[in-house]
Amino acid sequence: MNILSFNKKFKKTLLIIENIINQNEEKIDIDYIYLENMITITFKNKKKIIINSQEYLKQLWIATSNQGYHLILNKNTWKCIRTQKKIANILEQEFLNQTKNIIYFSDLDNIKE
Repeated sequence: MNILSFNKKFKKTLLIIENIINQNEEKIDIDYIYLENMITITFKNKKKIIINSQEYLKQLWIATSNQGYHLILNKNTWKCIRTQKKIANILEQEFLNQTKNIIYFSDLDNIKE
C-alpha cells in the first residue's frame, strides 16, 4: 500500500470513529478532539484514548490507559500486530471499560477508500 492510500484509509477510519461517537453521545459522557492525523477521546473519569497515524510505518496506533496497540491494515481492517485483535474489538472493549456502555464499532471492519 502506498502512502496516499494509507492516508485515505486512516482518515476514513477516524471519520467513522467520530460518527460512531456522535451517534452514541446520549449514552456516553465523553469529549473528543479530532485534528488532522489524531483523535483524542477523554472520558468522564479523565482517562483517554489517543488514536494517531504512524505514516512512515503505515500503522495506526491506539494508546489507552491500559496499553498501546500498533495496527496494520489487513484485508480492509486494522489488526493489532501483537494481539491480532481488530480495531472494532479493541475500541468496543476500551469504551466498555471506561463508560460501562456497549458501543459497537463494527463499521470499522471494512475500510475502503
